[in-house]
Amino acid sequence: MPQLDFSTYASQIFWLFVTFGLLYWLVVKKVLPTVGGTIEHRRARIADDLDEARRLREASEKALAAYESTMKEAREKAHGIVSEHKAKITAELEAERTRIEAELAAKIAEAEAKTREAKEKALKELDGVIGELAGEIVARVTGDKVPEADLKKAVEKVLG
Repeated sequence: MPQLDFSTYASQIFWLFVTFGLLYWLVVKKVLPTVGGTIEHRRARIADDLDEARRLREASEKALAAYESTMKEAREKAHGIVSEHKAKITAELEAERTRIEAELAAKIAEAEAKTREAKEKALKELDGVIGELAGEIVARVTGDKVPEADLKKAVEKVLG
């Protein structure tokens, strides 16, 4: 076997160093800078992505704070509107209740006056009827006719 021939060891070692030297030079000059550039590019991209994520997080926090502030203002405004309308409706209802109570009081007073008039009219008519009835009763019982003036006086005295 020629590999084991000691006379060719020197040339084999020479070509070994030349080959490994070329291979080392190729790795150092071509492969390592490419790999290093790729690693550096990746490191820069990761840093940029982290900066972008930080910026987006801050922007989203600002947007969330603005949203919450707007919602708080909207809630306060809605509460104010509801309170305002509630007070307005309460005042309207109170005014309507007062108006209706006054209207009912007037109707009640009118009804009481009509009732009083009807009662007085009925009593006046009743006075005449009672006087006639009393005159007839006295006439039937005693057989004497009582004058109307005396009957009216007697009825007025009894009824008051």
